[in-house]
Amino acid sequence: MDNSGLLVQAASGLERMMYANQNGPLKDSTVAQISAFVYYEAAVISKLTTNAQFKTLFTRTMFDQINTDFGNYIDALARSKPKSLHHVYEWKRTGNKTARLFKLNKISEEGLSFKIDYEFLPSRSMVPAPSNRRRHMFANKASIMEEGKPLVIRPKNAERLVFEIDGETIFMPKGQSVTVKRPGGSASTNQFTLAHSRFFSGNLINASIKNSGFQRIFNSSITKALRVPNNIKKVQYSFSANAIRSQADAALVASFGGAM
Repeated sequence: MDNSGLLVQAASGLERMMYANQNGPLKDSTVAQISAFVYYEAAVISKLTTNAQFKTLFTRTMFDQINTDFGNYIDALARSKPKSLHHVYEWKRTGNKTARLFKLNKISEEGLSFKIDYEFLPSRSMVPAPSNRRRHMFANKASIMEEGKPLVIRPKNAERLVFEIDGETIFMPKGQSVTVKRPGGSASTNQFTLAHSRFFSGNLINASIKNSGFQRIFNSSITKALRVPNNIKKVQYSFSANAIRSQADAALVASFGGAM
């Protein structure tokens, strides 16, 4: 049983104390009121982890900040080491936020935890080439260069391949292909994977969570939700457990359901 379940179990013992059950002509409302007060706060806290609005706020706030910080981290790293990360950007735009060929995805949620993975995006820009050469796209640029896969180039709309090396024009035999063992260069292989691992296994991810400001948002909202309703503060000899639970639900929706 999780902590919220234990809290509900403990709070259930207060229910019988919220009703007037004293014998004799004198009755004391203190026990009922204190029990109702504690019961309300326990209901708010126990319902918190299952409240849809709170879970949405938690995951959105955390993921948005992590997504921003990770992107900025890769951009800065790419600008400082372009040979290592040029492949995860469009051609000649290494380190440019608008030219990224990667993105983070929030793939699953369970309670107040979620998992993040990444995917490479297809390149939409033309491979740099002399103006008099036919141009083409290398859609899987990021994934192939990251994995260091060999690339086989074959003539598609011509009889033979023609390309330049160090200013010299090379004409390949008709129909012959060319294999590029590491199209992104040896310095790029697995470099994005390594950078991703460093970000999510060290202090950077902890700093990102802290920078999200969720703790501040949470403290402000939970303080609001825990404010005991006026009817519980009034002197009375019995309280409805169902009514208090409904008030706890309403308080959580009011605190976490709005736009933050």
